[in-house]
Amino acid sequence: MATIRFNDALKQAIDLVSHWHESLPSNPVLVRDLHGRIRVALDVSDDDEKFLASLAPLADTLHKALGAFTYPKKHLFLFQEDLPDPEHFFQSPELQPLQWKENKPVLYLLERQVTGQDWLTPCQEATSRIPPRFTLFGLKGGVGRSTALAIWAWHLAQQGRKVLIIDLDLESPGIGSTLLPSDKFPDFGVVDWFIESAVDQGDTVIPNMVADGPIYQLGKGSIRVVPAFGLEEPEYLAKLARCYQGIPSKKGPISWAKRLESLVAALEQQEKPDVVLLDSRAGLHDIAAATITQLNATALLFAVDTPQTWSGYRHLFQNWTHHPQRDKLRSRLQIVAAMVPDINDPTYLESFQVQSHKLFSSTIYEEDGRSAAFNFSLRDDSAPHTPWNILWMSGLQSFDPLNADRVVSSRTLNAAMGEFFERADLFLEDIPNS
Repeated sequence: MATIRFNDALKQAIDLVSHWHESLPSNPVLVRDLHGRIRVALDVSDDDEKFLASLAPLADTLHKALGAFTYPKKHLFLFQEDLPDPEHFFQSPELQPLQWKENKPVLYLLERQVTGQDWLTPCQEATSRIPPRFTLFGLKGGVGRSTALAIWAWHLAQQGRKVLIIDLDLESPGIGSTLLPSDKFPDFGVVDWFIESAVDQGDTVIPNMVADGPIYQLGKGSIRVVPAFGLEEPEYLAKLARCYQGIPSKKGPISWAKRLESLVAALEQQEKPDVVLLDSRAGLHDIAAATITQLNATALLFAVDTPQTWSGYRHLFQNWTHHPQRDKLRSRLQIVAAMVPDINDPTYLESFQVQSHKLFSSTIYEEDGRSAAFNFSLRDDSAPHTPWNILWMSGLQSFDPLNADRVVSSRTLNAAMGEFFERADLFLEDIPNS
């Protein structure tokens, strides 16, 4: 018998359960556990012996087809009696629809993972009106993400907007140090709130988490910065090791992503910003997952035209093809061409556009035949795969908003990010100035 690998087990399970779907009494849920083993949950009782006997052929087929990635035949199915809260289980927002019939999902997947769950967790609905939020994300560091964030904030302040910046790159904090002198940090940072809120003291630190960025003086608006850590920080690693967990409540556990949403909402309520910029951690980490999928933010995906970049994004986008709110999520994605090497070299951007279109078309774009399909042509200027371009310019290497002698000219900043500014402004055209 051929050895079954992780990559093949789920495909086999989907095919087999789909084939048997008509004989099953409810829409089945494939449950994949922490080790990748799969079994099938059915929203029925196990008290009908005749029905249980009818499942034997499917159990035998699945057991043989899935090899090590399944359970013994007698434990391969889960019934209502096997679940502590069947109603919640079969209505869980974490269920990912795998197959549809007549535009209704008929087969689901529930993943049990140690990390990475937030990449597929349904987007949270905003409980009140929120300002436009933007998450700046990249698969790898070194693509100019934080520099672009700081310059964009300057541009928005020039327009008279109130900008709130939150450093969520907690394991490699940087935007706070870029924009705040070491002696001007607020008393507390993001990690402090996670620690203090776990013991019901989060409200006591929020008023002392925000400081003015010096470059706010260059514009008519303001830039307010929430760093990852505060002014006096002897225990950062100890706090960091404790800040990612959920916490219990009377209504059930509150996940880290929901706690993050609460923090962002509280800061918005206090600061009343026109725009919120979130500096996300790079890579496929749960922090990035939360900032992209859980905060109702437009995700700006920084990329360079390399095989490694497109391969990495393809892994992520393929994961999103099963997202329970795929339509909502994909409408908030926008690719950014970072560090474009030469303003006079059209071949780089041509290659970038083609590769970006291939990424979107092979994953989250739909077939043209469907009504109101989410699909864009290669040259569609409004498409999410059409990049917002940021040019690499040597003058940006001296960009230092904390050093008056190294302030880059407005001309240089606009030359590097002019197209990015123009496209980003379209998102904000209806937002009034301060």
